Amino acid sequence: MLRSWKQRLIAAVVVLVVLAAGGAWLYVSHHARTPEYAMEKITQSLEKHDADTFFQYVDVDGVLDASYADFMSGAIQTEQPMNEEAKAAVESFASMVKAPVVKSFRDAIQSYVATGSWPAATGEETEALLDPSVALQKAGLTGVTLQGIDRVERHAEDDSAVAMVRVRLPESDEDFVLRVLLTPAGDGPYRVTAIENYRDYVVMLAKARRSKVDAYLTETASIVAQHETAMREAETQRAEILSAGTLGSSATRQALKDLMEQTILPDWQARKAELEATDVPEAATALHRLRLRICDLYIGYAEGYAAWMSDKKAATIRDAEQKLKQAKTLEQEEKFLTKRIGGAS
Repeated sequence: MLRSWKQRLIAAVVVLVVLAAGGAWLYVSHHARTPEYAMEKITQSLEKHDADTFFQYVDVDGVLDASYADFMSGAIQTEQPMNEEAKAAVESFASMVKAPVVKSFRDAIQSYVATGSWPAATGEETEALLDPSVALQKAGLTGVTLQGIDRVERHAEDDSAVAMVRVRLPESDEDFVLRVLLTPAGDGPYRVTAIENYRDYVVMLAKARRSKVDAYLTETASIVAQHETAMREAETQRAEILSAGTLGSSATRQALKDLMEQTILPDWQARKAELEATDVPEAATALHRLRLRICDLYIGYAEGYAAWMSDKKAATIRDAEQKLKQAKTLEQEEKFLTKRIGGAS
């Protein structure tokens, strides 16, 4: 009797184990075909640099193809106001470069998933959007950080789902929630096939970057204006010194040397230091470097001119004047870049 009871107990335990294992298998099998599972695998693939798994759950080619028009609109048309003729030219250009741009994106994404790093700038003279680093920056991919997945909403009518993916960019002080569309692949897993609000993302990014650029231009304009006033005053002093004496006079040369070393040189050094302390957005990098180069040339000019007051060598003044000439030339380019970045037509 006891033995029979033990046998029935063992059989019951075996049945429960089999049922539990079967239930677990059914659960895992079902869960593996849910959009939530797909998002889990995508997140894990990014953490583990598993490109094969990432491409299994993300239709990269489909997403890029669907997002291309939004990308070009945000990358080009939001840069400057355009008339109809310019828009037509942009659309023609966008159509011509679609294949190489999409390919560069695909290669860059695969590299990023596998290594965790985006490709660096090529340094070659080429169309800006054909440089992967430039295109990725304009598309809002470089620098973006995943903040988390808020939720996944399912659509009963077509079995699709939308994952609310929260991201943040260095250019923005607020998070943005991407609506990532997932669709079932027959009997296979859910895959990401589109980003429904990518255009809104591009517009938000363009506005955030525009705000950063405007802040930079406003701050640096104030710096430049302040120092230009000081330079006009210094030029007035220089004219007064020359009108009161001659370069052959040691007193005149000493006065000019003092003006250069005690007023003009420190002012350009201060201007450079103040510019270096500003927050420089990506779009203003070229302008900022140009301004610092101009500062260096004026600093070199002031140092050379002051030295000439003592050594009276022709080579010294020739070198100083060459730096001044270069600075004057670059100032014209600076004005052009400032207008361009500021949105002037």
